[in-house]
Amino acid sequence: MPRHRGFTYLMVLLWVAISGVMLMALSRAWLLESRRERDTELIYRGEQIREALSAYAAVPVSTGRSRAPERLEDLLEDRRSGQVVRHLRRVWRDPITNSPSWGLVKDENGGIVGVFSSSPKVPLLGPPGTRSYKEWRFEAGAGAEPAAPAAAASVPSAMAAASTGQTTRP
Repeated sequence: MPRHRGFTYLMVLLWVAISGVMLMALSRAWLLESRRERDTELIYRGEQIREALSAYAAVPVSTGRSRAPERLEDLLEDRRSGQVVRHLRRVWRDPITNSPSWGLVKDENGGIVGVFSSSPKVPLLGPPGTRSYKEWRFEAGAGAEPAAPAAAASVPSAMAAASTGQTTRP
């Protein structure tokens, strides 16, 4: 009987060690999936704002007035043409920083022509060559190309292309 002493204890220690390694691997997968979901949400929200900025600029107005909004809230209710036009349902929060404020791309008149996340982190699904979310811009007038085949499986095709006109990385 004394020769079997501690065997159960060693098996429990081995089980705890294996469980810890598996949980660590699982947490990395969860983290990666979470980042991928936030990138997908950034694409959706950025494209919605980009399309709203383009629609806002397309509304005919009297000359001398800026064709770009001065603030994102102007996209919610546009009365410049005499009729109420809603280019955007709501001003989305930045999904990367979870902040209500976006980085703004402005034209020479101070009007908003694009948005970007103010996060310095590296995106997973960003356009090739993008080193941070600050470089990934959603600007009015920038066309979107279809996603690369590898990225299309993980991101819906309507949201897969960045507004810079480049396809996303897989």
